[in-house]
Amino acid sequence: MKPDPDRSLKSLNMKWLVMLACLDVLVVLLFVTPEFIKDASWSSVVVMRGLVTALLPVLVLLLTGLLSHNVKAILVYWKVTNPLPGCQAFTRHAPADVRIDMVALKKNVGELPTDAAEQNKKWFKLYRMVGDDKTVVEAHKMYLMYRDMAAMSLPLIVLIPLGLYFVGASATALWISAGLFAVQFVVCCVCARNSGTRFVCNVLAIHSTNKVAAAKAAAV
Repeated sequence: MKPDPDRSLKSLNMKWLVMLACLDVLVVLLFVTPEFIKDASWSSVVVMRGLVTALLPVLVLLLTGLLSHNVKAILVYWKVTNPLPGCQAFTRHAPADVRIDMVALKKNVGELPTDAAEQNKKWFKLYRMVGDDKTVVEAHKMYLMYRDMAAMSLPLIVLIPLGLYFVGASATALWISAGLFAVQFVVCCVCARNSGTRFVCNVLAIHSTNKVAAAKAAAV
């Protein structure tokens, strides 16, 4: 059995997800609730650092692993039905990409569907044929990373202010932290959408310039 490419790429992205979580903790401690750092003893800081180092990877895994691919796409695209980027592959993304010759694409891959679900099915088959191309792998990796960052950021909009409330932080600190994580969520969504479009179009750009043998799909 061949390895799951999504799983492999997500493992490569883990360090970036953990780094984002570390940045979030640092921002909260330094800018939102600096009094906790000021009042903490050196031993407390050392213990806190150890806990953060040990627990953040676990927290990241939980926040990104609880949701399915489809739910994460819903969070990124703010659409309940057909949220995956491939659902607009031939009606929106490909025509807007100057690299893609739509006439040549249709000639190389056959009829281009317009129904959202059928577009995604068709695009996925084309992706499986060229999934090992470097430009496709890199775009796929970036899409998964930003998508998981968005999925991780959303619950923090509530969890971080809730945690600060229980440790006695001010109301201002609660609102600031909620606002910071809301902005982070939106930024990650925009980055994920852009990366998703690039992922979809990189696949189609290859097929518009070359007629990929169907037999190659079985080897991916």
